[in-house]
Amino acid sequence: MTEPVDRTYDMLQRIGEFLKKLSQEQYDALVAGEARLEVVLKGARVSGGGAKKAAASVVLPLPADQVAADLRNLDDRQSATRYLEDLKLGKPQLVLLAQELNVKITSRQTMPQIRELIVAQKVGSRLTTDAILGRR
Repeated sequence: MTEPVDRTYDMLQRIGEFLKKLSQEQYDALVAGEARLEVVLKGARVSGGGAKKAAASVVLPLPADQVAADLRNLDDRQSATRYLEDLKLGKPQLVLLAQELNVKITSRQTMPQIRELIVAQKVGSRLTTDAILGRR
């Protein structure tokens, strides 16, 4: 065998041995795409925060498409902000909602900032366009 083929074979054996050691829950999460394999160099520090995030699933009280439709029906930014506040979403839920609405956010942004971005992109841009075109 050639060098690359030998290395690939050795790596696949190691991965197979690793997979045999997984619990059924870990294996199922890996197959479902809820977990991932990652290369961590020896001596690297690994924080335990990632496992907790993967274990907890975030659920929205309303489907994102319904929230988007509700926001389309609102005629001012204040009503849209109040609507999002009334949903009483935690930060993980608000982040998920922003992602599902294709609103780009950063992890450092606060909940009010995320709400403001959602309102600006989903309501404010429509109001601006309507004002420019003289629709309302």
